[in-house]
Amino acid sequence: MTGTNGQASPTSVRALVLLLTGVVAIAAGLVAFVASGAATLLAASPALVATPASGPLNVDAIPPHARYLAPWVVRAGSICPQITPPMIAAQIDLESSWRADAVADNPPERGGPAIGIAQFQRGTWANWGDDYDNDGRNGPDDPEDAIYAMGRLMCDLVAWASRNITANVLNGDPLDIAWAGYFCGRGCIASAGGVPAAGKAHDYPQQVRSRIGKYTLEAGGTGAWRLPLPADSYQLVSRFRPPSRPSHDGIDLAAATGTPIYAAAAGVVLAARCDSAYCDRPGNPNLSGCGLLVNINHGNGIATRYCHAVRLAVSAGEQVQAGQLIGWVGSTGRSSGPHLHFEVHRNAPPLTAANAVDPLSWLDSVGVHIRR
Repeated sequence: MTGTNGQASPTSVRALVLLLTGVVAIAAGLVAFVASGAATLLAASPALVATPASGPLNVDAIPPHARYLAPWVVRAGSICPQITPPMIAAQIDLESSWRADAVADNPPERGGPAIGIAQFQRGTWANWGDDYDNDGRNGPDDPEDAIYAMGRLMCDLVAWASRNITANVLNGDPLDIAWAGYFCGRGCIASAGGVPAAGKAHDYPQQVRSRIGKYTLEAGGTGAWRLPLPADSYQLVSRFRPPSRPSHDGIDLAAATGTPIYAAAAGVVLAARCDSAYCDRPGNPNLSGCGLLVNINHGNGIATRYCHAVRLAVSAGEQVQAGQLIGWVGSTGRSSGPHLHFEVHRNAPPLTAANAVDPLSWLDSVGVHIRR
């Protein structure tokens, strides 16, 4: 969206698609899709989408002033499989150099100013923007909202490009078409039959690709691991998915309220928040959520979760070291007494039940042993 920020309006896209295809059935399908204005994130055929190699997000590559936005980059890069967190980071780098106050002046006939960290124009924001972080603000100058809106729009553009390649309406790589479309709009892509042959829209995809490596964590070990609680301060009271609790995606370590909780390995804090109805007092077994929790991305697809704290010592986006204090044991959220609920996830983020693994087995494999 640099310069023109030209995602075309649904009306202009319909007109251009009709001119290009000349086939009523195809055009009608495209019109229905574009006119909806919704993020219909249809999965594109794997054969169509040649995704560049892109591992976990290298948060250290984000300028220090913007690292608090790392969780939103991860969320935006986890909406669809074709768009990854390093791709989102690379595109933000190109669009605004991570400046939430960036503005590119454009005349009204070219959509008006491009605003914020993702350089949205007001017309495009009307279709894709929202108050995604629930802070009462909804605008392209709100970086959390804008980053997530970028992810939604990019996933939609990849799906749109893939369908039109299948229909022989467009030619080229769907990711390149999506990136070019983000810059100049679907109308200019439709009129060119793909990525334009020259100009800034032609250069945009390669400029994004050239930055992806910078924001990708290199393969390798996740570093040293340690116990998440002081030795001899805990008792293992519940294991990973026992028959009586098949949805228990971690282990429970009973410990006294106020016992320090440590990062089990170095990484970046993805979340540090309350995810229950309240966290200012102990919870109960009927309350939903983890209470005060911390999620840490250790790179190479490994992440950990720490639940039920009484107080937190870190914030989202913060870089932590193995053994660093991240909170204190409590009983917030769905809990019947003070304890640490500890999870390990592979192929993360995001952290889901599907990628949770047994923390006891994982810690054993890295030379750290929970007392049984």
